[in-house]
Amino acid sequence: MVVRKILTILLLLFRRGIIQLTSRYVRYKYVLSGAKIGRSLKVVGNCKIRGWYCNVDIADHVDIHNNCCMLIGRNSMLKIGRRTSISYNTIINAGVGNIVIGENTMIAGNCYIVSNDHDINTTLSVRDCGHIIGDVHIGNNVWIGANVVVTKGVHIGDGSIIGAGSVVT
Repeated sequence: MVVRKILTILLLLFRRGIIQLTSRYVRYKYVLSGAKIGRSLKVVGNCKIRGWYCNVDIADHVDIHNNCCMLIGRNSMLKIGRRTSISYNTIINAGVGNIVIGENTMIAGNCYIVSNDHDINTTLSVRDCGHIIGDVHIGNNVWIGANVVVTKGVHIGDGSIIGAGSVVT
């Protein structure tokens, strides 16, 4: 009970930007919020996970670097496999659909992975059109180069290499 109270106070101080937490405390923060986090999660710098923590499953020995942002919606899921590395400034948006990243995968900096897109309807305004959903599945032993965009409905097979600056549709 005392440990939970201390972690709650640390979490409050972290949210207000008063302190920076180490990887171990970041792990506890998300576990207390309902996420499934494996052993040896390494978070370097500021990483934001927003949305429904209970829909997050991060396996053992995952590295997440500076300024990464992960968005998870109520009816979506984000699953990251064992020994995966996600480099700086990468955005993973599972706001409406599911994203599964396999084991031993490396994602370089400034990548954007998204599981939905806006629907375009000529009778409605763009704002009111809704979303087109397509799950993203990235296989095992995949290397995704810098500045890559992976859009909805994509399946990247095991052992693939995606060159820097590519758009995968």
